[in-house]
Amino acid sequence: MNNKASARTTAVVEAPTLKEALRLVRSRHGEHARVIRSRTVTRRQVAGLGHEKVVEVFVETAAPDLRAERGMPPPVVDPRRQAALTGEIAAEVARIEELVRQIAVQQAAGRGDDGWQENPVAARLIAAGADPGVVVRLAERCQAETGANAHDQRALLHYLARSLPTGRGGWAEMTGMHVLLGAPGIGRTELLLKTAGQLAAQGKQVLVLCLAPRHGGEIRRLQAAAAAVGFDAAVIQSPRQLATADEHLSAYDVVLLDAPSFGGEGGKEAAGLQQALIQNSAYHRHLVFPLDRDLRDGGQTVAAARSWNCDWLALTRLDQTAARGKLLNLLDRLPLPVSLVGDVVWPHGTPRLADPGHLIDLMLGAEGRQASAVA
Repeated sequence: MNNKASARTTAVVEAPTLKEALRLVRSRHGEHARVIRSRTVTRRQVAGLGHEKVVEVFVETAAPDLRAERGMPPPVVDPRRQAALTGEIAAEVARIEELVRQIAVQQAAGRGDDGWQENPVAARLIAAGADPGVVVRLAERCQAETGANAHDQRALLHYLARSLPTGRGGWAEMTGMHVLLGAPGIGRTELLLKTAGQLAAQGKQVLVLCLAPRHGGEIRRLQAAAAAVGFDAAVIQSPRQLATADEHLSAYDVVLLDAPSFGGEGGKEAAGLQQALIQNSAYHRHLVFPLDRDLRDGGQTVAAARSWNCDWLALTRLDQTAARGKLLNLLDRLPLPVSLVGDVVWPHGTPRLADPGHLIDLMLGAEGRQASAVA
């Protein structure tokens, strides 16, 4: 008979306060559960652009270890194989998602239901650059969930507003740490600096961090914007500095990080930053996408957004395209909530926090939306 003790494992209990966390420990693991340690961590809000503090309590629990009981050595985990498996799973998920999307488009085309094409809202979206298959699927979901008629433009407009994912609240609610990510030459830094100005105008203490600037011109641009608008600015040369700066960063209401571009210079810094951000749940990760880009050329950016685990979508270069209806195509491929939107008179205008009404105005035009709503 094997009398070896069972292995001990660690469970983590989370709650808004330490008192509530300890109550959950007792209810889940019993009165005699052994608390190892506790810590308070700052995390991004799931549905908002703010942050929240969570107490984590680590509890030691007993769990049977069959390998130990049978005298077998512990399994050896190869980190490289583990990373490869993670990449293979992500690639397979992307392949399945694309297959489902293609099947849905083929089914929509095969049905030959042109009723939605005659709906003025649907027609305006298609004329604005939205893919007909994407619009038909949106309209069919509207019909399935609301029972609306194919020609009911008011119903389709209201359903579109409900379907467009955005954050909650205004500038006052935008707090915590945010990083803007994307390809080079898309207006990412301009959007970040304008956003810092908006937040500073709200009376917030704002810090803009520039990671591994390529040349002195980027530093001088940051310094000039900070002096003109009234936010703090700093340059860091390595992602490792982020891990040691938590105490300093927590003194600010908002921290905005300008990161190296996808596919641009500074690949080593980008690789280190990717690991640092994925391991830090406090950062909101915004993929910045220029709306004038052909989505057929945006495959690399979409793949990068997934590998960087982006949780928001920010839009730039709206002034460079009239086909803003392709926002629906983008959301069909990358269903992230929209956070920031560069102004249509960019770069002279100011960014906005996205809301469904604003996004509909961008695609249909304010006059088109109002005409559809009252028809």
